[in-house]
Amino acid sequence: MSRFDPKQVSVLIDGVLIDDWADGSDVIDAKNSTDAGALTVGANGTGVFVANPDRSGTLALKIKQHSANNKYLASRMAQQRNSLKAFTPITLEIRDLLNEDVVTGVEGYFTTPPGFTRGNGHNPEVWTLVFVQLDIKLERGLGN
Repeated sequence: MSRFDPKQVSVLIDGVLIDDWADGSDVIDAKNSTDAGALTVGANGTGVFVANPDRSGTLALKIKQHSANNKYLASRMAQQRNSLKAFTPITLEIRDLLNEDVVTGVEGYFTTPPGFTRGNGHNPEVWTLVFVQLDIKLERGLGN
């Protein structure tokens, strides 16, 4: 039987722990932006596979509405918006401490800023970042 504990997932943005997750099964969503390559098959039935060197990726994080994590991410986004020249690109490290999966990202930037939604319920803030290189390393996992 496999095991997973969301409290055993560490997300570091520039070395700062992000951990005040909203509710849901997709509060951390990292994925590569493009396919690893493409196969083209000619009219004669032979094909060629062309590898794609694009290793970029996207990260979406869903944080509780009034979390200190939002304040930190908002301050980093403000730095990017105020002076892209002085902005230091973001680094990412995600570790599943129980199952040993690892996601790393370098040269990251904010894209879609979170909105402002309030009402008769909790509204998570969604932070979207892109990385020039995003590597995802999946392991066998505990109990397999």
